[in-house]
Amino acid sequence: MPRPISFELRDACVDFDGHAACAGLDLDIGRGEMVAFVGPSGAGKTTALRLLNQTVRPKSGIVRADGVDLATLSDASLRALRARIGVIPQDLGLVPNLRVSQNVLAGRLGRQGTLRSLGAILFPPRAQLERVLALLDRLGVGEKLYHRVDSLSGGEMQRVAIARALYQEAGALLADEPLSALDPARSRETIQLLVTLAREHELTLVLSMHDIALAREFVPRLVGLRDGRVLFDDRTEVIAEERYGDLYRLEGLTDSAGASRRGG
Repeated sequence: MPRPISFELRDACVDFDGHAACAGLDLDIGRGEMVAFVGPSGAGKTTALRLLNQTVRPKSGIVRADGVDLATLSDASLRALRARIGVIPQDLGLVPNLRVSQNVLAGRLGRQGTLRSLGAILFPPRAQLERVLALLDRLGVGEKLYHRVDSLSGGEMQRVAIARALYQEAGALLADEPLSALDPARSRETIQLLVTLAREHELTLVLSMHDIALAREFVPRLVGLRDGRVLFDDRTEVIAEERYGDLYRLEGLTDSAGASRRGG
């Protein structure tokens, strides 16, 4: 089983076009911990998530994974680290005209190299295909193994993206607004599934979420972000109700253009 990954942010700052997406973030996320970044649009949730695997680099401050300052890593070492971090982006990152099996097999691209992975995607060994099928069965979409992704529902696509991240054999899973395209019933089912899988696979799980009610119900630690800063960071059950009011009180003052500039 993969070793879970820890993360640290120390005074991490990110600017987009002169606007602070993250301003002096200090966070510690332990191995196997489950955390949700919550807050209004434009609060910096997506940017904070992307700092953890360095798809966004900080303007200043330090980002560490397993105690290693990511700024000190070579390109090859950084790629090796990213291969240990499963990511489910908002758009899911699936290739619509490929089969479900091929999308899941692509989860090993970062581990095996491009040529070897492409060979496995086009002509998968039986053992790898059985592993993919087992994951899809666990997620309730095993019968979709050979279907094209663009024939699936939104909820089915979400599960394929989760299967791809699990097939990667990552030590951490970062999911950016994993419920945004789902109806309420599917949203509840999906967040429950992510938390359950994180426990089963001993993964570090970090989510960005708009749905504060589901975050409070399922995720044991919440980090409230507003204007790129941490407003609160604590166990879900001890966060006072008025803190949520403080978090969302300014939501109407953030226009859609500002939200886009500041990275969610």
